Amino acid sequence: MNPGIRGVLFWQAVAGLAGSVVVIIWLNVILMLSLIYGVLLTMLSSFFLAVRCQHAGEADKANGQRLLYTGAALRFLGVLAALFLAYGLGLHLLAVAGGMLLAQIALFAYAASHPAAM
Repeated sequence: MNPGIRGVLFWQAVAGLAGSVVVIIWLNVILMLSLIYGVLLTMLSSFFLAVRCQHAGEADKANGQRLLYTGAALRFLGVLAALFLAYGLGLHLLAVAGGMLLAQIALFAYAASHPAAM
């Protein structure tokens, strides 16, 4: 696995842990689980993006582009299915979105501070 994605996943996990600590202060376990669910969902999406980018880089140009577009569509459908699952489990969708936002902020912060790793 690319060292850059390891760093991204690490900082996304740290952001999720920090957000969980803040949410648990309100003593609401469902909100905390919802936030963690959102962070894990974004971490999984980031991992699949990294794997797809690695495979696209190893393929020829036309096939690599097809792999990237297929990966984007699959990640979109996966996130949509995961949101339906979160709703079905009774998680707070706003907290799930908050967890996803925290993980994305961590990704962008890591990318800004380590441009060579991305």
